[in-house]
Amino acid sequence: MNRVNSPLRARFYLSRRHSCLWIADHFRSNKYSFLFPLGVAFFLTLWHSRATHHFSLKALLVFVFLCGLSLIYGRLFTRLTSISLRTGQRISLRFLCGYFCVSTLLFLLLIFTPLTIATNVFILCGGVPFILLFLSRTRGDRAGFVDHLPDFLCLIISGLGATLWCADSLSGLVNEGAMMISRTFTDTFFHAREISAIAQAHGLMTLSDVRMAGVHAPIYHYASYLVPAALSSLTGSTAYTMFVSFLVPFGILLTGLAAFALASSIWGIWPGLAATVAIILLPDAYQQGFGNKFLGYNFIQQAAPSGLYGVAFVAVAWIFMLEGCKKGKLAPVLIGYAVSVITIVYKAQFFVANAFLIMIYPCLFLYARKASWRIVIAILLVSLFLLVVSLTRHLESIPTLRLDGSGAVHYAAILLYRSEPGFLKSFFDGAVRPHLRLHSNSILVPYLASMIVLWTFGFWTLLCALVLFFSRRLKIGAAAAFFPIFVFVNYTVISLGLAMDEKGIGSQVELLHRPFVWAYFALAAWTGAGTYAVLFGDRPPRAWPARILAAICVFSGLGVFLAYAHNIQTVPYVPDFDTYRSFNSIPTHLVKACADIREHSALGDIIQDSENDHRFVVTGLAERQDFAAAADSRFWEGVRVPQGLLERLDKLETAKQISDEGRLREFMHAAKISWYVLQPESNVAWPRSVLDKPAFRSGNYRVYHFTP
Repeated sequence: MNRVNSPLRARFYLSRRHSCLWIADHFRSNKYSFLFPLGVAFFLTLWHSRATHHFSLKALLVFVFLCGLSLIYGRLFTRLTSISLRTGQRISLRFLCGYFCVSTLLFLLLIFTPLTIATNVFILCGGVPFILLFLSRTRGDRAGFVDHLPDFLCLIISGLGATLWCADSLSGLVNEGAMMISRTFTDTFFHAREISAIAQAHGLMTLSDVRMAGVHAPIYHYASYLVPAALSSLTGSTAYTMFVSFLVPFGILLTGLAAFALASSIWGIWPGLAATVAIILLPDAYQQGFGNKFLGYNFIQQAAPSGLYGVAFVAVAWIFMLEGCKKGKLAPVLIGYAVSVITIVYKAQFFVANAFLIMIYPCLFLYARKASWRIVIAILLVSLFLLVVSLTRHLESIPTLRLDGSGAVHYAAILLYRSEPGFLKSFFDGAVRPHLRLHSNSILVPYLASMIVLWTFGFWTLLCALVLFFSRRLKIGAAAAFFPIFVFVNYTVISLGLAMDEKGIGSQVELLHRPFVWAYFALAAWTGAGTYAVLFGDRPPRAWPARILAAICVFSGLGVFLAYAHNIQTVPYVPDFDTYRSFNSIPTHLVKACADIREHSALGDIIQDSENDHRFVVTGLAERQDFAAAADSRFWEGVRVPQGLLERLDKLETAKQISDEGRLREFMHAAKISWYVLQPESNVAWPRSVLDKPAFRSGNYRVYHFTP
């Protein structure tokens, strides 16, 4: 028996010895790679501590675990894909791709399994030993500190920039006596509820529409919420805390890494660092003085933070696409297509904005293939694209996709209304408004195009033109050189050409408006990197004047935070949105009531607010499903209402007038409402036997517990 087992035992010991030696050698050769996720975890812990006002060792360990998991999956991703050696070895790109893999796999597990988010995380952990075993056959990263210096500088710039941009939101709920102020945009509590719902879900089919219990959640870009939900579950932090301390600042950090990765693949490593500076530190068009915050990149990215993740992962798709066109390889092109399709679940509007352009791009620039083949494939792809678009017209869950220019007039009117008083508004108002009434599109188009371009890009438009002219001697390839031009034209066509959404999927102008975020990111990153490449090449500034100029750019960028980071999510020229107090204040007693429900209720309990929770504050802070919520009409105008919601709201109004305890409890039991928040402004005819026995009371706010 021993003779039989001895060879197996010897093989086992040799295998274990080999694994230990590989781990030791891998650590020595990849020590800088290990430092990168630790740096990310440092920023995550800093943000979490600022939002919660205390340090959590548990949160730190979870963050280190998450960042390490992302880097491991990122190494696997770049190892399996056909990305070039120079680009694929960047730690920042590995981490970015790894986070994309982790988040996407968690989303797939949410769809196809009935397991909790925490269980799904452990499933991903189960794949780590096999990934490490696979990677053990590859050579370690032998690059030194100098080679990785741009990656760490990118991380520092992105992390510090995210910290400063999010100074308002990281303060959490600020107690100002009778009111608590959330220094965020009004959609915060909607996002918080999405995070808590996913953290509590057992598969996608257990998610309900935020507005109505028992109705399946509509199609939405849920993927950006998966990791915050997992962190909320693993750390025990509230969903609101994960929104302000992770979803927004970490998304900004990812855009810095994405700008670096995208620009590095085109211009080189050091110009890539300039792209990060352009995206993170330099002012957007609104902050440059062009006066339309509705087209302000930094404002919208914090108000609608899913866009941060959408931008970062669309950039990954374009890295592969440009790589494939440059090298003449089909594999990176196919990977670019796949990543682009996956971005639907992160920010569907960005997929729509990129779908046709990224589809047709290889047909224009994949010169390694014969022109005749590219023409044939282009015809087939365009035909397929038109077929898919025509089929979507019959699907009520997909917004209107029609390029007929019918939405331009209405969109222009909205932009004029939401612009800041000043020279540009006066000029365009006088030039455009008379033709808006007449619907004179042929006269309007030049004005509208210039209006949208100025309000979206500001001075970046002029700088991009200069870089295009002076960079002709730099051999970056036709695909990369024409990239900003095609993005620019594509964005303009979409903004002026798409029809308004007629199906009530979201805001009527979302598909015309949201693509500006990607267009600004792509143009600013490309231009910032190109400017550096034209001035200094792909190396650090060597001459003292050049170093001084680079330092001035960085420190002037820091000055942007002093001028614009405070009140970043307010709109000073719009009444009721000029201060956080005016649109995002919550009674302190209501916050305490929500905290009591969160602490004492079961995860599956249904709650109801007597004022119908129109800002989703109660469901967002209590982290329980609303029976029925009447969304704020200022932001949900034109959005389709779930079937039966209006009838349910009418029944709730009727229930306020029930004066018999038995009938009241019967109604709550039938509706499965476990907790009812009674606000002081609500008038009810309930009997004293119910009113005098709240489960919790804070000031004039009362919480009633009904046994379902």
